[in-house]
Amino acid sequence: MEMSLETVDEVIIDPAYLQTLLRRVVLSECLLLLSWDCSPLGKIKGESSVYRVACTTLDNQIEQKHTLILKLLKSDSLRDQVDHYHYWKREALIYESAILRQLPFGIRAPICHAVEEHPDDTVWIWLEDIAIEDIQSDEWSFEQMCKISYLLGTYNGAYLTGTPLPAESFLCRNWLRSWVEVCTAYAKPIEKHQVIWDSCLNDCNGTSLIWELYLRNRNRVNSLLDTIEKLPRVFAHQDVHWENIFLAQQDGTASLIAIDWQFASISGVGEELGRMFGYALMKNKIPMSKIEMYKEELFQCYLQGLRDRGWLGDYKLVRFGFIASASLRFILVMDKLVGSLTEDKGINKEKSRHLLLVAQTLLELAEESWELVMGNTARGDDQVLHER
Repeated sequence: MEMSLETVDEVIIDPAYLQTLLRRVVLSECLLLLSWDCSPLGKIKGESSVYRVACTTLDNQIEQKHTLILKLLKSDSLRDQVDHYHYWKREALIYESAILRQLPFGIRAPICHAVEEHPDDTVWIWLEDIAIEDIQSDEWSFEQMCKISYLLGTYNGAYLTGTPLPAESFLCRNWLRSWVEVCTAYAKPIEKHQVIWDSCLNDCNGTSLIWELYLRNRNRVNSLLDTIEKLPRVFAHQDVHWENIFLAQQDGTASLIAIDWQFASISGVGEELGRMFGYALMKNKIPMSKIEMYKEELFQCYLQGLRDRGWLGDYKLVRFGFIASASLRFILVMDKLVGSLTEDKGINKEKSRHLLLVAQTLLELAEESWELVMGNTARGDDQVLHER
């Protein structure tokens, strides 16, 4: 059968290679590729794109259907350092390594069939198609978040109770610091923020207190980061949200399927949950009237997961990791809020009002984080929190 290269959104698929790959996946040397279709999944981003490749094959005179996921990573000179939180090549290197094949019981990643480096400085990752459409939920209910928080606790807890941490050099070891530095560099200077803030919010009750909290906690960022980096270490996914983490069953018990490992890092206990909570809050997945309930219940679920995995360490370390990592999102949110105020000419639009409430919540979490540091310093206990 004569076949030609097929191009989809500048993706050129070599049918001979695709047939060879399918033969390896299906374990059949006589499989013939008859036809295929390549369709994008989700939004094609500047840094990456994902496709489903649906194939029709003939194997021992039987026509069959197979699907693969193809993820393309695009090189980026701004993200070309292994200590960058979004190092452009990290996900390919993780799939090439044995890391994701050695995850603790209760979480798994898609099977990687191949990783290819192309002359155009892209890297192609061929993955198992796990049909996430069947288990994906945009709703992300409170019940789902509680289950996921518990399973994140059991996952992170494995590394606190004997599972060796991955040692590969391409894993980020100061993920949150790198993220904060990028957000800070991207944000407008504080002086410009204040001009816009004063012009848009000077008549709004309570907003002067938010600005005072913002200035105070901007000065504490490095101290909070220093303390986070002294927490007990775990291997973290660091991008937990409704498009990346899915509830499933493994040997009859609840488990997680995790995709998109580009943010994978060696992080402090609690950071994983803080990232999830802060992102969900910003994206309006947590009702503003129920923030306190979500915060406390998700924390307790995560802590219980750690306990059930056998970790009996001080809960205050977990609390600090969770609260502090969530709170530092205020740097991004305040910049988005100021931008929204400029566009809306004030606080009258829903987006600006939501961002204002989120910013206030995150700044209050930053205050709680600082109280944990200072409280433990005053008592002289918990050496991790003692450093500041």
